[in-house]
Amino acid sequence: MVTKTAVVNASPLINLAKIGRLNLLNDIFGKIVVPSAVLGEISGLDISEVVFTTLNIENRVAVQSLLGKLHDGEVEVIVGVQEIKADFAVLDDLDGRKYAMNIGLSVIGTLGILQRAKRLGLIVDLACDIAQLRNLGMYMSDSLVQKILST
Repeated sequence: MVTKTAVVNASPLINLAKIGRLNLLNDIFGKIVVPSAVLGEISGLDISEVVFTTLNIENRVAVQSLLGKLHDGEVEVIVGVQEIKADFAVLDDLDGRKYAMNIGLSVIGTLGILQRAKRLGLIVDLACDIAQLRNLGMYMSDSLVQKILST
């Protein structure tokens, strides 16, 4: 299996933790990287079941140029993917996802991780996990849910 590196933002960590699926990050990706700004955003969240490396962003100029357009964590994820040449930016926020895709980064979010886990046989009931996320307040359109469940 080819090892893939994923730089992860706060919301996917929070959402996966809420439904007891943090383990999927290490099951799907070979290396998980969490920027220091993201760790600051999730300081009360127990992510001890995830094996990850902390990333201190070196390109502060790039970070400063994006602050105000995106949240701190999203900025560090995007700049971090570029710095370490990671395979994926793991982002849920639409603005962050759009920006990352516009500059050519491969993006996956919480729902994409769950979908991939289902394909790999790591979870049995994708619809149940999606329903849990919705019940816990994660917004997703009906059309997106149908698309994910049908592929």
